[in-house]
Amino acid sequence: MQEVFSRAAMICCSLFALLSSSVSWAAPGVPVLPASPANYVGYAVQNIPNYWKSGNIAASNNTPVNNQITNAGATLGRVLFYDKRLSHNDSTSCASCHRQENDFSDPNQFSEGFDGQLTERHSMGLSNNAYYKRGRYFWDERAATLEAQVLQPIENSVEMGSTLSQVRSELAATSFYPQLFQQAFGSTEITNDKISKALSQFVRSMVSYQSKFDQAIALGSPTNPNYAAAQFTSQEELGATIFHVGGQCSQCHTTNAQIAAKTHNIGLDASNSPTDGAGNGQFKVPSLRNVEVRDGYMHDGRFSTLEEVVQFYSSGIKANPFLDPALNPSQGNLFTPNERAALVAFLKTLTDNTFLTSSLFSDPFVFLPGDFDGNGVVNGADLVAWQNSFGVDAGADANGDGVTDGRDFLVWQQNYGKTLQDFMGGSLAALISIPEPNTALLGGMILLTALLRRKNR
Repeated sequence: MQEVFSRAAMICCSLFALLSSSVSWAAPGVPVLPASPANYVGYAVQNIPNYWKSGNIAASNNTPVNNQITNAGATLGRVLFYDKRLSHNDSTSCASCHRQENDFSDPNQFSEGFDGQLTERHSMGLSNNAYYKRGRYFWDERAATLEAQVLQPIENSVEMGSTLSQVRSELAATSFYPQLFQQAFGSTEITNDKISKALSQFVRSMVSYQSKFDQAIALGSPTNPNYAAAQFTSQEELGATIFHVGGQCSQCHTTNAQIAAKTHNIGLDASNSPTDGAGNGQFKVPSLRNVEVRDGYMHDGRFSTLEEVVQFYSSGIKANPFLDPALNPSQGNLFTPNERAALVAFLKTLTDNTFLTSSLFSDPFVFLPGDFDGNGVVNGADLVAWQNSFGVDAGADANGDGVTDGRDFLVWQQNYGKTLQDFMGGSLAALISIPEPNTALLGGMILLTALLRRKNR
């Protein structure tokens, strides 16, 4: 028995010496995708309501001619959007700050970056971003196009802290990205331009058009929605009237996609510098689709509820030299309590639960038990990843118990040499379960644990 223990320890230590290069242990996982790319073109281009295909909504579409949505391109964009490899330490993805259930916004006022620092502005919701005619992005519109915007968080020192060179290298080292790039762009070569285009295609496919409000339009017309047929309550219908007529909210939130045509200074503060936001305290105005679920409002997330937002427009607008002329800070209480409640009720009819739960936009990644570096195959490099995180954290936790220990090694050993295809042949959940260790192997793990703890100390 003692000879078996020594041999197990010697084998493991030899492997550690052979695989001594540093690797990331925060395994991002691998994507599980349908055999054929999902139908993003159908969802976001072909099947949108007819009134989106012409008129003022269609005229506001900022999709460039050289980057039209394709099924393979948006699929690649979805994988990139959820992949933590895009950050310096494999800890943060685009989806970390843009969560589907929150209209791809962040329920927190500010988002946490790759090393725990917080962003300076609230994470903007992403629905209907394709229908902002100016085509500029970020609250201050510093990115001239969506294609330019999607790359900037990757190299931002607070958000993802990586470099495009590092990202390209990590993507190329996986077992699946070359094929995804081949499908999307006809070549396995991974470039900044392709990353940018794929992410932009995915974001532009985030069209929200299946809310209760859309049902009213379908049963009536874009200019005369049939609220009664869509079973609007009297309160919701009153709110619609206030939004479109009495309160004139639709002057800024134009079109039935409820997204503004330009930046606005809405009187959040009494004084603004000419350099604030996009200039003179003006900020981009996102679509109001799914505004109910964002849990944070304005560029700095200062309001946490829709009730606070409506109260602000009713009595909180502050005069300043650059205030939008459509707003009047001397109006007193513009809305009564009943009108404020009605306006909030109408805004909630813009919630599109189909969009918020669609698998088209969900996280495709799964963790392959034992694939601690997340490259899509369980191999020797994963043993180094397990070693690096042993006794420190749960970075190589294969069995879901929250710690990295010898039992996780057993999972790695059981699945050595397996790839995603092997896992998908059966139940992923079943493969996460821990095999019953034999006495000799468990003894070897106890000895190895002792050696590693001594090393860590």
